[in-house]
Amino acid sequence: MNTVANEPFGLIIQAEENGSLFSLDKDQIEKSLLDNGLLLLRNFSPTDNEQMCTFASQFGDLMKWDFGYVLELQIRQEPENHIFSQGRVELHWDGAFAHAVPRFNFFQCIEGSAESGGGETTFLNTVKFLESLPADQLEQLQDLVIRYETEKKAHYGGSVEAPLISHHPLTNKLRMQFIEPFNEDNVEVNPVITEVVGKDKEEGDNLLRLINQLCYQSRYFYDHQWIKGDYLMVDNHSLLHGRRRFEGHGLSRSLKRIHIL
Repeated sequence: MNTVANEPFGLIIQAEENGSLFSLDKDQIEKSLLDNGLLLLRNFSPTDNEQMCTFASQFGDLMKWDFGYVLELQIRQEPENHIFSQGRVELHWDGAFAHAVPRFNFFQCIEGSAESGGGETTFLNTVKFLESLPADQLEQLQDLVIRYETEKKAHYGGSVEAPLISHHPLTNKLRMQFIEPFNEDNVEVNPVITEVVGKDKEEGDNLLRLINQLCYQSRYFYDHQWIKGDYLMVDNHSLLHGRRRFEGHGLSRSLKRIHIL
């Protein structure tokens, strides 16, 4: 088994052909995940839903949604939620509108789209992002509270207020929780209404656009091109994620995802 750095953050753990996920040391994986934010596991054997859940449950209780534990992320002809559409998905953290926020996200790629273009999952390591900000910009964002609201059309929805910057519940490092506004691809499906608490609309929108710009310009922003067989483990408390718009024949991309509490 070989471990190398993933740029601009995270680790790649590569097994010999058809390695077993269950050969991985649970404690070491969890430590590496908290230290690095993202683990890409390659050359491991495919697993069915039951096996995925068994592996994931080593790290904690699994979060149960209306559909069960395993979400199948595929493009739908008439999507009730934009995560099933062809368009871009804004940066966000999972569980913002749920009863609990997952510690980890666990993905398996059933069918990739790296060769056909589009559909890359985007990640921002917010711990490293905040560490890299100049002191005056960090101070500008430090005390902001943001209100989010979206209609429940699939497995999540409602309204929530959250501080933009807070401490990671496990590492105590500063991290950022943010749902990116102004997503032109999500105007008609189920847009997220976003406002900065205590600011008028013009000032609030200017701050939101600044945060968007800083996120996408950060050197700790990562586009992951999915290859069939990829497994990805993500620290949901420190990373935001989204998705690029699908291009070409990328519509065949298929992922499975589990939330670990």
